[in-house]
Amino acid sequence: MARIETATSRIIHQIWGNGNPNKAVLAALRNTNDILNKKATVVWPLLLDALEKNDLSKNGHPTSAEQAVFAALHCYAVYQQGNQDCCEYADKDHDGKPLFKALAKLRNDPMTRAAIDRRVQNVLGNTNPGSVINAVGHLTSILKSHTSQELINFAQLGQDFYYLQFSNESARQVSLKWGQQYYWQSGKQIAEKGE
Repeated sequence: MARIETATSRIIHQIWGNGNPNKAVLAALRNTNDILNKKATVVWPLLLDALEKNDLSKNGHPTSAEQAVFAALHCYAVYQQGNQDCCEYADKDHDGKPLFKALAKLRNDPMTRAAIDRRVQNVLGNTNPGSVINAVGHLTSILKSHTSQELINFAQLGQDFYYLQFSNESARQVSLKWGQQYYWQSGKQIAEKGE
């Protein structure tokens, strides 16, 4: 695993606490999507301890790593709300599904297809990291409202958020990856149903 993915996974497992979740941290993560928000302070001990020294801010402006991990944790907390089971496993024994692959299932319902396609298109067509991260948080809420039983790999989402912030080119590469996860899976399922 890449270092951001590893750090995100480690924090999620700490928050989960082997079935005894840290409800204060989960609540703080759900209630803010900004690492500088006062409510986020309760998350900092886990977040800052998990990152490597060169990924930490030296001037109080959050680094790309800090923002990426925090954003992935926010999405995890939104999706985890009300679940008795951990919604993320990213280790050798368990494999979570990429978020956009899970969202692809919503395309199978004619009632949600147009709305979810519109929201995904907004994400895929945007290169502003802040806007994309915010929109992915909303997509996570939508997925949560339709299904909360999928195991989602939020650690990989954190790594994607990190790459998203490098440049417009890297943002487009992440968008292509997400688009492949979202459209290819759905297109194949729809074709198979029609046969």
